[in-house]
Amino acid sequence: MVVLVDSATPLVELKNVSKSYKLGSVTVEALRGVTCTINEGEYVAIIGPSGSGKSTLMHLIGCLDSPSGGEYNLASESVAELDDFELADIRNRRIGFIFQQFNLLAPMSALRNVELPLLYAGIDKKERRDRATAALARVGLGERSNHKPTELSGGQQQRVAIARALVVNPSLLLADEPTGNLDSVAAREVLEIFDELNKSGRTIVVITHDDEVARHADRIIHIRDGKLQSAS
Repeated sequence: MVVLVDSATPLVELKNVSKSYKLGSVTVEALRGVTCTINEGEYVAIIGPSGSGKSTLMHLIGCLDSPSGGEYNLASESVAELDDFELADIRNRRIGFIFQQFNLLAPMSALRNVELPLLYAGIDKKERRDRATAALARVGLGERSNHKPTELSGGQQQRVAIARALVVNPSLLLADEPTGNLDSVAAREVLEIFDELNKSGRTIVVITHDDEVARHADRIIHIRDGKLQSAS
């Protein structure tokens, strides 16, 4: 008898995770017993309406916050009870963030913006420059490296943000409404980059309310009222 072994390796593991907030005398249950696994190399969209808990889930997956209960493992490393310093270390080593607002520093060139995570990591100047240049080339902005954000279109700024996320070679790319501020042409270009990155083996999780964005993913996880409704 041949035994088939699932070779998928879990990257994100959430087990009965909850998150609550105190607002005065009221306790808000943002997440309620969330359990899911995202494997290495997957492209997953987490979709839900405003107030569904998807932003809270993103913050937990991205180690920007800690769960109130349950277990969270990232690349087999337990992060549920880490302190702020330890969470920052996990973020720097394992996660590349892409936000709706781009979060680029206006006085700096595209190249300098992409270099920043490497500067914080203590990488020497030559390696920073080489890696940032390669990351910008990968998103099609090699010739725009010396331009400041105000000299770039919205789509180009988001591609700089993608390059900045990639430059640390993270285990996970976590994108929060990455096309929310873009026109349809720029949004399509960004999603095509995600498609290519995933085909090359990169794990991508996109938080969105947009069905069209979610359809690019291999798997869609629906969330409502702090609970996972379905995954396809």
